[in-house]
Amino acid sequence: MVMLGATSMAEKIIESKNRCIWMDAGVVQFKLCDSDFDCLSCEFDRAMTESAAQQLARRQLADKSAPREVKAVPWETKMRQRFGERRDCPLMKSNLCHHCSFDELLEEQFDSFLAPENPRVHEIFGIRVTTSNFLHRGHTWVALEDGNRVRLGLDDFSQKVLGPATKINLPKVGQQIIANEPFMALGRNRNKAEVLAPLDGIIEAVNPKAGKRPQIAHDDPYVEGWLVIIAPGNLKGNLQEMLFGQCNIAWTESEIIKLLGMLQTAPGLTLPSGGALMDDVYGNYPQLGWKRLVHEFLHTA
Repeated sequence: MVMLGATSMAEKIIESKNRCIWMDAGVVQFKLCDSDFDCLSCEFDRAMTESAAQQLARRQLADKSAPREVKAVPWETKMRQRFGERRDCPLMKSNLCHHCSFDELLEEQFDSFLAPENPRVHEIFGIRVTTSNFLHRGHTWVALEDGNRVRLGLDDFSQKVLGPATKINLPKVGQQIIANEPFMALGRNRNKAEVLAPLDGIIEAVNPKAGKRPQIAHDDPYVEGWLVIIAPGNLKGNLQEMLFGQCNIAWTESEIIKLLGMLQTAPGLTLPSGGALMDDVYGNYPQLGWKRLVHEFLHTA
């Protein structure tokens, strides 16, 4: 009896890993993938796609003679109706989204997704400080959006200090995040910096451009370089813990003074000349130490 139970458990595990995308989307009741998720060469996928296309054409032509019991629809349509973790699929779990036509469709939709408006910015020591977004002590900004959603990104100070990332590990859509706990990470060569979530909520969208071209978060942190959109869970309470308006300027100035103090006391280093903080402090002064900079300003190392 024990062996049968173990076998049954193993079969269920195998089934869960090999579920066809049409099954995961709820179009068919049961179908396991037998082509290693290579949908392009799968005859079942081709047949289902053709059937769905025929049904769509019939509906568009209001062909009342079409069989009512046939309800084939593209699996992409079913997936699009889902939200968050329920949109998970075998390709997504295997990090093979680049093979997926649905993933390409989502990215096309993001290309037309409205970027945030240019925020009000005040420049001090060469650092652009937003005064129309909220700021978190971990150097993330929070912008309020329509539909009770918020958009997040990293501020210009953090990007000037750590320099351009070579990799950004964004959270998954549907992932729950908790205020003041790490929710994503920046990578620069072998260095890694976790970033604190500024508020509680569920990830609703991520910026694919930032994932593919991490430098965009450095070059344009407040507009094209936004990182995620969140459905907040405790918006009022979380915002009360953040800074806004002129307080953003005063706080960022204190962070700059802290950084200049680190430069001044580090052996063998000289303060940058001129009235602006140079870009890529870590790249120019690696003696300061990556972990030290992350600890002092992102509060995660």
